[in-house]
Amino acid sequence: METVVLLLAITAATVAALVAVAVSLAHAGPPADAKTRTLPARVLCPETGSIARVELGFDREDTRLAVVQCEHAPDGVFTCERGCFPTLVLAPLSFAPASAS
Repeated sequence: METVVLLLAITAATVAALVAVAVSLAHAGPPADAKTRTLPARVLCPETGSIARVELGFDREDTRLAVVQCEHAPDGVFTCERGCFPTLVLAPLSFAPASAS
């Protein structure tokens, strides 16, 4: 009789743990604004020649990493081409294997 009670207690604890994990994972999805997350950085502004505080994020038009906010454009309207952060550095590099000599 004690073995049956012990097995029922272990089964109940296991089921309770599984339910808790399932409920936790149900609420652990990515936030709705995941695409609008930004990373603060400082870059050299090619137009002013000074350091500018910017926020890097994904550009909504071409989904590449780019400057999405700059202290020189507080209203969000960029008058420059945002060349302070070239996205070409993010292109995958292809390395040729070294030839054996």
